[in-house]
Amino acid sequence: MPKTLKKDNKEGSEIVVAEPNTITIANDDVSGDFDRSDILIPSIRQVQKTGELSELHTPGSWVLNQDELLSDGASPVKMIVLKFRKYFSENIEWGSEEQPRIAETLQDVTKMGGTTQWGTDGEPPSFVAMGDATVLVEGTNEALFPFEYEPTGKRYAMARWIMRNTAFKRAGRKIITEAQFGLKDGLEHGDWSLYSGKAKAGNNTYFVPVLTLDGKNDEALTKWANSQG
Repeated sequence: MPKTLKKDNKEGSEIVVAEPNTITIANDDVSGDFDRSDILIPSIRQVQKTGELSELHTPGSWVLNQDELLSDGASPVKMIVLKFRKYFSENIEWGSEEQPRIAETLQDVTKMGGTTQWGTDGEPPSFVAMGDATVLVEGTNEALFPFEYEPTGKRYAMARWIMRNTAFKRAGRKIITEAQFGLKDGLEHGDWSLYSGKAKAGNNTYFVPVLTLDGKNDEALTKWANSQG
C-alpha cells in the first residue's frame, strides 16, 4: 500500500501515514477517490423453505441479488471462481442483533478466547469456518450481466458467494481441494456447475449446494476471466 511521510511538530521527526487503497474508475463521468468498498457486488444465495427469499422464489432455487433467478436448482448455474477466502465468524444465536466477531486465522480465534471445536459436554464451537468466493456467474440479462465474452457471446456478472456451515463444508471445501490438486495454476481455470441437493437433519429437510468441476476452461477464456477480477 502506498504511503506518504508527514512531519510532526518536532523538527526532524516523521510520521508514516497510510493512504487509502484507491482504485481507478474508468469513466469520465465520475470523480473522486474510490476504493473497493464503493463497488456494489451482487450476491448469490440459495432459497430455503423459510425466510424472505421463499416468498419470492421456489425453494431450492439460486438467485442473484434476491431478484434475478439463476436456476431452479435442477439446472446448473455456470460459474468461474476467481478468488476464495476462508475465515471464521463468531457463532452467535440466529436472529440476534449482536454483530459476530470475525477472525482471519485460527490464531485470531484463540486470541479472542474462541474455539472451532465441539466441547466434550456437547457445547458448540464459538467460531465457525466461512467461505467468501468471488465468481463470474453466467446469465442473459444484459443489465445484470455486463461482461460479455465475445468469442462465445456468453454474459457474466461479478458476484460474491458467502458460504457458512453446510455450504462451506460441501462447496467451500470442494474449491479448496481443487485449488490444492486440480487447479494449481489458478481457480479461474475451473469450469464449475452449481446445483441444489437435499439434506436431512432429524425430521427437517433442507437444501444444500452441489458444486461440480466439469473440466477446465481454455486458455483464452481463462485469461479473459482473470482480467475481470
